[in-house]
Amino acid sequence: MARRRRGSWKKVLAGLGAALGVLAVVLVVRALGGDEPPTRREPLTLEIDTERAAERLAAYLRQDTSTPPGISRDPRPAHLDMLIADYAEPLGLEAAVYEGRILLLRWRAGAQEGGPIVLLSHADVVPVAEEERERWTHPPFGGVVEDGYVWGRGAIDDKGATIAQLEAIAALQAAGLTPRRDVFLLISPDAEIGGEEGAGAVLARHAHRLEEPWAVLDQGTFVAPDFVTGTTIVPVGVGEKRFVTIELRVNGEAGDSSMPEPNASPSVLTTALARLNELELDTRLLPATEAFLDRIAGRASFGERIALRNRWLFGGAVESMLAQRPASNAMIRDTIALTMLRAGMKDSVVPARAVATLNLRLLPDSDLAAVLRDVEETIDDPRVQIEVITDSGPAPVSSVEGEAWRRLHAALATAFDDDAVVAPMITPDTLDARFFARRGIPTYRLVPFTLDANERGRVHGIDERVSLENLEQGARVYAHVMRYW
Repeated sequence: MARRRRGSWKKVLAGLGAALGVLAVVLVVRALGGDEPPTRREPLTLEIDTERAAERLAAYLRQDTSTPPGISRDPRPAHLDMLIADYAEPLGLEAAVYEGRILLLRWRAGAQEGGPIVLLSHADVVPVAEEERERWTHPPFGGVVEDGYVWGRGAIDDKGATIAQLEAIAALQAAGLTPRRDVFLLISPDAEIGGEEGAGAVLARHAHRLEEPWAVLDQGTFVAPDFVTGTTIVPVGVGEKRFVTIELRVNGEAGDSSMPEPNASPSVLTTALARLNELELDTRLLPATEAFLDRIAGRASFGERIALRNRWLFGGAVESMLAQRPASNAMIRDTIALTMLRAGMKDSVVPARAVATLNLRLLPDSDLAAVLRDVEETIDDPRVQIEVITDSGPAPVSSVEGEAWRRLHAALATAFDDDAVVAPMITPDTLDARFFARRGIPTYRLVPFTLDANERGRVHGIDERVSLENLEQGARVYAHVMRYW
């Protein structure tokens, strides 16, 4: 009887061994699976006037277009006349100003193939706090060209993109080349505060001027040299996160700071914030993120490749890996960031009111009401009032299957070398692009500057700058987009 049991166990163990062997083979075969090579066009040989681009970007940066206070309508913003005089007139671009501060430029293709493409950028920049100015290597609005960089607020976000787009047109014209279809450049004045009176106003009141765009390219992502070791990732945003601002408010009684009450408003609020800081919303992989992981898997290490290409088994490990970096963590979950605190007016008085402002960035399919319930349940204190202050609303995700994506992918693959991987993603930003996406127009997001973590950290930060190398690369990539998209 015992011998029969041992024989049965041997059969079970043999079966398990065989199953594990088959599983190992499946994992390895999937990991080693080849990638379909991207379609490429004929690379363009272009002369980019990088010195001119740097000088004109520097002049653009010297114009303080911080929002707030914002770009005014009256008097007419100086950057409009500068861009028209420096680029539109010598390049023969049609120029129109809408709402007193929105610039729309048009380059006609001649024999046009279908509807036009629209390239978005914006002239407004985030302000620089007074206490931060002395920490800048060069004045934030000095527009200094030094050490191979153009320094200043807006160099990356987003004035550098505007200049690169215009230099792309100049380079194509110098080479005797025309775009595949008409090209509109829309330079908005208020992207940093929601875009309602910029790109939003153009679509609401002047949409006929754009003549049914075929596709749109906005800012939103940057070329990443450090996401996968030894590989340049060209991440193209096919969707964006929803921008929601909420306030937490506590109203109580003012008091003398020499006799503080344990239930004073600031104490109640800070306790609520401490609880909220522990809230980590659930992760999930949207189809665009799945496509991103599929594209980069072939360039990952062997161990990472096994996990990435077998997410049916290692999905939890992949999500944990992505959660380790702020940029990739934002791709897989809704996030909450504390951005402002307001309480008190004198050091000897405990204030009656304390307010915290939090910015939520929600994935395209997230339920705002459900997230707010999570916030309320985590705080678990009826004394803390929660109010939604700003909500950009959701925006649809553009397809990675249609002709618009295939042609953009081919243009970008042509502009970069063979080591680069073009991959779709959900950008954590909230952009003017959403106004176009809501109209069913294929809408994508990329500024073709290569930025590592250090340079990306300068966006909205100290010592924002863009390299001359990136200005040249940006112009070259935009030129390929205009020629082949």
